[in-house]
Amino acid sequence: MSQTLGAGSPRRQPSPPTRRVAVVLDCVISFAGHPPTLADIVRETALPRATVHAIVAELADLGWLTRHDDLTITVGPAFLSTARTAIGDDSLAVAARPALTRLVADTGVIAFLARPVDDRTITVVEYATPEGAAAPATDSWAQPGRPIRLHPPICREFVAWADGTVRDEWLARAPEGDRARLRDVLAEIADRGYSIERITDGHRTVIDTLAGLDTVPAELRDRVRDLLGELSTIDYLAGELADDAEVGAVTIGAPITDGTGRVVGALVSCPHTTMDGRELKRWGELVADAARSASHR
Repeated sequence: MSQTLGAGSPRRQPSPPTRRVAVVLDCVISFAGHPPTLADIVRETALPRATVHAIVAELADLGWLTRHDDLTITVGPAFLSTARTAIGDDSLAVAARPALTRLVADTGVIAFLARPVDDRTITVVEYATPEGAAAPATDSWAQPGRPIRLHPPICREFVAWADGTVRDEWLARAPEGDRARLRDVLAEIADRGYSIERITDGHRTVIDTLAGLDTVPAELRDRVRDLLGELSTIDYLAGELADDAEVGAVTIGAPITDGTGRVVGALVSCPHTTMDGRELKRWGELVADAARSASHR
């Protein structure tokens, strides 16, 4: 009979599979700033390639690792969320929570706080709902810990204030037919202070899913993105927001910045409705004011 760990056990039984998982995680973390590929992990850990592949695949399914289109691997949002829970509240969540609560009270709809995981992914940190309202579904993109790829046309509130290189790289990943409008939209967002999502949840889900399907040929992913671009209009430009025009918004997001002006998070309100242009601008200012309040804190 195998000896089990207990109060009277002189020693424990080793668990090589557990050790291998820890070794792979430690290896990915040690590459901070220059994410490794599967081959890098195999070389650094001296583990069999099949073993590393299986561990990475399982941890990616759990959100503890994220695999990117260029085959690099980074720690995932679920891992970071667990780490923050173990350590305690992080400064961004503490600073943003009062503004998030006030934004929900002012608008009467759900809102959430998002932050970058790395330069390609963001994740929801936490959300707030109006009193008596249901929480988002467990498979909703608003659930904390879910990775959202920083891929055009979404996440513009994170990109509009970035440096030129980051903006250019983001634009280069968009369908060619969308790039001119996206360039104008980023300038508009930076000027007014918030982004407006007018594509549907279905579009958002398809875009995010495509970005994470490593086995789908790049040509097919690009073609589907092109089709989505043809079926939707990205954000609003100033001339499209007349005060008396009926307009719609799925989400409205504004950046939270640190003392250097770097975007470290975003507050996002979820109207999911139509309204006139005047009301949409007022709503946008509420979101922008809440994000500025979090930035000051």
